[in-house]
Amino acid sequence: MSLLQRTLTSTRPAVAALARSSAGPMLARSTPARCLNSSAASLQAEDTQQPKSSESTLRPAGKTTPEAILKNALTFVPEHGWTSTSIAKAAESMGYPAIVHGMFPNGGADLIDYFLQDCLNRLPLELEGRMEGLSTQEKIKLGTLTRLGMIAPYIDRWPEALAVMGQPKNVPMSLNHLAKIVDEIWHLAGDKSADMNWYTKRASLAGVYTTTELYMTTDKTPNYQATQRFLERRFEDAATVGKATSEVIQMAEFGAKSVLGLFASKGFRV
Repeated sequence: MSLLQRTLTSTRPAVAALARSSAGPMLARSTPARCLNSSAASLQAEDTQQPKSSESTLRPAGKTTPEAILKNALTFVPEHGWTSTSIAKAAESMGYPAIVHGMFPNGGADLIDYFLQDCLNRLPLELEGRMEGLSTQEKIKLGTLTRLGMIAPYIDRWPEALAVMGQPKNVPMSLNHLAKIVDEIWHLAGDKSADMNWYTKRASLAGVYTTTELYMTTDKTPNYQATQRFLERRFEDAATVGKATSEVIQMAEFGAKSVLGLFASKGFRV
């Protein structure tokens, strides 16, 4: 059984559970096979700490208030999407007036920005102690799968997030986060390159990651088996994530065209 087969595991039950409740048990992470659903379980466990509507939550807006509201808003995404409505619902559930969503002028983009940064912060914790004894390529695959697993609880709504990120005003934010994702995965895999390879490795992984993420939004197979096979093929195409610069550029262009094509197929204007 391959690393990816041991790693990729079903998260669709977690999606339904997240939509029904903001609380859930932390799943153990004793084996690589839990990389997709461990992220969803961690998020659910954190959500149990969120205060609900009560007098104790009616406090003046402080330094941590915006982050707390955005964190809570993630529990409303499965129902209300990456929108200001999710933020307003989160504020209300915490005892704040719904109008507090005005603190986030970019609406859904602010929520996505928070989510992507939170994923980046959690990635080292998710991978802690799980890369020992793996080859560099296996580490990159595990890191990629683990990061993809973080969007699994929101997979049905993720095309909406991609559409928001594809809007011209949000493209810089989107590219910034993509650069952070691939750099962090390579860093955690132990990459110490300081020459042109530093750029080609990250550009190549960006192409692999974006195309696989897009494919995952259309995958209806059990345990995301089709996504697993797709990712394997992308790594093969990238020749262990290190082809010539011209081929890396072609992959990046394909990824960008795939994003725009998905937006158009979903009826979004970009």
